[in-house]
Amino acid sequence: MSDINRKDWHIDKSVSMGHLVTTCAIIVGMIMYFGAQDKRISSNEQSIEFMKDQRSEDLRRIEKTLDEIKKLIVESRAR
Repeated sequence: MSDINRKDWHIDKSVSMGHLVTTCAIIVGMIMYFGAQDKRISSNEQSIEFMKDQRSEDLRRIEKTLDEIKKLIVESRAR
């Protein structure tokens, strides 16, 4: 009985060409994915810096407008 089971189960110790090609394709795909991810991160970083600059500029404009409004209120109370 044990001889029959041993004949049915066989482990091939060689590496097939299909396994090598598939492994190489996966590795190349991972490299390409992480390379593209680095580009996206750089792009997002630039966008964030641009948005920070825009917010600073908007804040300066708002503060200037508020100062003008305060000045008008003070002038109207003085009359």
